[in-house]
Amino acid sequence: MSLEWNETETVFWADQYESPSEAIVTAIAAKERVTETKLPPLYNQIDPDALDTLVAGQSNDSIQISFTYSGYTVRIRDSETIEITPT
Repeated sequence: MSLEWNETETVFWADQYESPSEAIVTAIAAKERVTETKLPPLYNQIDPDALDTLVAGQSNDSIQISFTYSGYTVRIRDSETIEITPT
């Protein structure tokens, strides 16, 4: 896993070994400096299995998903990049 940090957002570059839902929780936990279990369940905001299936089944330029989770706006604009921005 690789995280790229800048002033306004966190960008996660998903790899083939981690699902999008795991990437979101891991990136926010890292940003908050807590363990993943300290965050609220992702399924309170979005169905993680449906999210993973939807993102994994798309080509790089055919997806647009946005939702809030644990004080962050999560944007998925392709099958490999997840942008996480403080709300």
